[in-house]
This record gives sequence, structure tokens and C-alpha cells, in this order.
Amino acid sequence: MNSTASSPAGATAAPGAPASPSVAEREVTLTTYLVVGALLAGLVLQVWIPPGAWTLVVAAFLASLVVVGVGYIVPGRLRQSIAGFRFIATLLFVLAVEAILGTLILQLKPAQFYLARYGAIGKLIVALRLDDIFHGLPFALLMALFGASVIASATMRWPVKVRNAGFFICHVGLMTSLAGAGASATLAIRGRIDLFAGGETATHVRVMKANQPTGEAAALGFDLRLDRFEAPSYESEYRIGYYEQGEVRDEHGVHMQWRLKASFEPDLEKHRLPGGDSFQLKGVYPDFRPVPDPKTQQVVYGTASQEWRNPAIVLQLNAGGLPKESFMMAARPQPAFISPTRALVFEKRGEEKRAYISHVTALRGGEQVKQVISVNEPMVHNGWTLYQVNYNPEDPTYSGLDAVYDPGVAWVFLGFGLICLGVFYMFYLEPRLKGRAPAAAKA
Repeated sequence: MNSTASSPAGATAAPGAPASPSVAEREVTLTTYLVVGALLAGLVLQVWIPPGAWTLVVAAFLASLVVVGVGYIVPGRLRQSIAGFRFIATLLFVLAVEAILGTLILQLKPAQFYLARYGAIGKLIVALRLDDIFHGLPFALLMALFGASVIASATMRWPVKVRNAGFFICHVGLMTSLAGAGASATLAIRGRIDLFAGGETATHVRVMKANQPTGEAAALGFDLRLDRFEAPSYESEYRIGYYEQGEVRDEHGVHMQWRLKASFEPDLEKHRLPGGDSFQLKGVYPDFRPVPDPKTQQVVYGTASQEWRNPAIVLQLNAGGLPKESFMMAARPQPAFISPTRALVFEKRGEEKRAYISHVTALRGGEQVKQVISVNEPMVHNGWTLYQVNYNPEDPTYSGLDAVYDPGVAWVFLGFGLICLGVFYMFYLEPRLKGRAPAAAKA
């Protein structure tokens, strides 16, 4: 009976024996098992655990601790692998795919919406919980692997020294941003406030989720009063309207419809359009009337007065590099086509408001804070950000506000600042510090 002695350390494998996998191959295999396993485990478990903000945060936190703990307990290269470039690059790619899906598939809509819009695929979207990707377990477990990778990478370079402080500052920034995002997901409140000038003050916010009321209310912590609401109109009642034709789905089925995308004042400025095209008015005639040219006796364009009684314009369109002039009258609107699905029209403006402005007062104890809220100028007070979003043309005393309370956003931006500081430290300070160390050793 022949016996085979074990090969001494460092000896080469016998001819024909399978070669042991390299470090890179083992890392690729381990990365595949972890990432695919996280996705499959999340898909299976969320049959019983529905998506939600607390699901995302709790699952990501606990799973990251488990992965880090296993990396210390289990022998092998688990901790080195999840801290390596291959692992984090693969993980970021999969997270990017998840983000793309979450962008292409409208989120947080009723199940009937997906069935009506996507047909048979809609059933799969609802079944796999793809209607709430960013709060589901697959995404949570991927974020857990990301957090575990950050922690493992930092612990492998411990302790902190002056020459590697930039690395730790970056990782602290990453964890701070993740913590802030978790606080935003679980503690943020979004809702609506209805105010009436001369009416009662608002003390609570109607909590909304996916633009639908939840039936809950959140306290503002102060009283909000609407002093006055303004909705000024455009100075000119005429405009050049930019229209696009697109597909519309409604109760009548699918059909094409022209929609106003932008409005321009009838001035002589050059205006740019989507797609790189532009136009400019070569002439504006508020009270158009053909008049004879005294020199040539030919009929030319003119205006009887500066009052907007019979407005007309001469429009020069630059589309595809070729200029084209069009004479347009508001009384007989005719489109100047940029393409078969894009056009400009000189027309009388309807009831179109230029701005919505709320003059409000915040009351808290004996303190009064007066401020103006408009579409591009929100109000920040007591941790709340108030946005102007709605008005009622039949009730000039009404103003609708969006209210957002997000305690995590400051931590997210603090994390971004730390990441920038850490990158600056690594690229501009560490090389100088490392260059001084050999010089000091030689001395």
C-alpha cells in the first residue's frame, strides 16, 4: 500500500494537480457571494418584511455590524476582501444599477398605477417591491456591505497618525453622511399647510407620503399666520409660447397632445430653446398697420400706436443653423415650427401668474418673525423649511405651503465637507509629511 507524504512548505504542486486559486480569484469569488447573496436574501426576506424607512436603517445597521464581526471571527481574507478595491467597485456598480431602476420606475405609487402603466411587467414590479427600491431590504443589505467596507478599511489602517489622517477624515465623512441619510429617512417629515389671510394661525402640518395624506399631523412648534397673499400677473398680456408635442395617457387612451413648455416676453432679446436652437424678434408692432415707405413707396410693417391693440411680431428662428423669419399676429396665431413636434406661437396670454408670494408671521412666545415666502425663496424657521407650492385663483386669501423637517440633512453636508477636507489632506499635505520623514531619519 503506497502512502503519499505531504509536501513541505514552499514546495511546488505535483504535475497535473489543480493549482490553488490566486488571491485575486478568491476575492472575486467572495465578492460575488456577498453581493449576490445580499440581493437574493433581501428579495426573499422582504416577502415578510415590507419596505420602509426603519426597515432600511435598522437592516443596514445590524447587517453591517454582522459582516464586520464575521470578518474578525472567521479565518481567511473576508475582512481584507471587503476593504479592497474589487469589492467596493463591484458594490458601487450594483448600487448604481439600483439607482437607475429607482429612477426609471416611478416610486411609491399605488399598485393599480403600475398595472395600468407597465402591464404584465407591473405585476412583477409590485411583487418584487420595485415600487419602493430605496427602502427595501435588497438596497438596505447593499448599504450594509458598503458600511462594513468603510469600517473594515479604516480598522485595517489603525491607529490614526499624522501621515494617514486624511484617509480617516474621509471615512469619518462617509459614515457621517450615511448616518445623516439614515436620520433623514426615519425622522424627516414632509407635509402641507393651508393658510388663509385673516384666518386662524397654523400650528400643525398635515403629513404627506408620496403626495398623499397619511391622516397624521406633526406640530410645528410655533404658530404661523398668513398676513397677505399676492399673485401678480405678467406685465404683458402677450407672449411667445414654446410648445412641444408628446404622448399623453388618459381615460380616452393614448394620444398626442401639444403642451406649453415655456413663455417668453415679446422683447428684442435673444432667447435660447431646448436642444440648442434660439430665436430673436426683429420687430415688435403693438398696434400693427401696414404703412408705405416714404422713400420706396412700398408697403412696410408699422404700428399706429404703442398700445397693444393689434400686436404683431417678426420672429427670426435659428434652428439647425439656418435662420428663418416669420411674420406672426396674435389675433391669428400661426405656429413657427422648429421641428414636427416643436413650435413657437405668438398669442394672447391667458390667466398666467408671474409669482406666488406669501407674507407670513411666525409666532413663538413673545417672538415674532415676519418673512416673505415665494417659489424660489423658502422660509427656514425652527428646523422647518416652508415652500410656496399652491394657490386658489378663486380665493385670493388662500396660500398652500409645503413644510419639510429634515434633521439629517445638516449631517449629510457635514460628511461631504469632511470628505473634501480628507481628500485635500491626502493629496496636498500627506505627500509633504511623508517626504519629511526620510529626511529626518537620515539626519
